[in-house]
Amino acid sequence: MICAICLIINGCASFGFKTERKSRFVDADANTVYVEYGKEERTETLPNGAELKFDRKVRVTFQNGKRITLYQTLAPSGVRYQSADKKFIFVERGPYCQILENGFTIYQGLFNKDCTEKKKK
Repeated sequence: MICAICLIINGCASFGFKTERKSRFVDADANTVYVEYGKEERTETLPNGAELKFDRKVRVTFQNGKRITLYQTLAPSGVRYQSADKKFIFVERGPYCQILENGFTIYQGLFNKDCTEKKKK
């Protein structure tokens, strides 16, 4: 029963994802991560009661096919996204990205233009 609920929730997060742009990141071992950027308005309340409004989210697809959806949150620098359960964090600073799972870095890569894209004339 719980597994079915998780599948429904995760499926809905991916099903309602409208991609605005895409990026590809590659690490030193040639592992690739694809990131899709979308919009979803939400409000986050800080411990001091201040409310922050965000309107961005990302969907990260790992090379093994695993997908996670993360939502924009407060960042000391760069842009930071966090999963609803706070297990995953995706940080993007310029051409660099870092993905953490439970506080441990599981991926670090650099932006890489997809060479298979056709150039616009």
